[in-house]
Amino acid sequence: MLRKVIIVSLVLVVPLAFYIAAQYGQLSEVSFNEAITKTVTEVEGDQAPKVIVVSTIQQVGGADLICTDAVGQSFNVNFTGSEPKVPFIPGQTVRFVGHVHGADPYYFHATQVYSR
Repeated sequence: MLRKVIIVSLVLVVPLAFYIAAQYGQLSEVSFNEAITKTVTEVEGDQAPKVIVVSTIQQVGGADLICTDAVGQSFNVNFTGSEPKVPFIPGQTVRFVGHVHGADPYYFHATQVYSR
């Protein structure tokens, strides 16, 4: 009897787990303004949901960058991830993964980067 309960539970729970992972496991690509409304953090250590912002690098200054998104919005990026394989150069289009911090002005805190 216990064996049947376990098998039925697995048959129901495993597909549900895959469905939830598929729905909520994908990061969405957003503009910087959309990232502000979705991911802004006011308190250090606050766990904000991460998003992807497709950006074109305008200016490089070490870990601090100035970028524009797909709609032309200019914003600051603070990149704290591991060293990318290809160094950042102006004009390069990249996909930053991170969240927005509520400083004045807002800036995007990126923890990962993918070249496009």
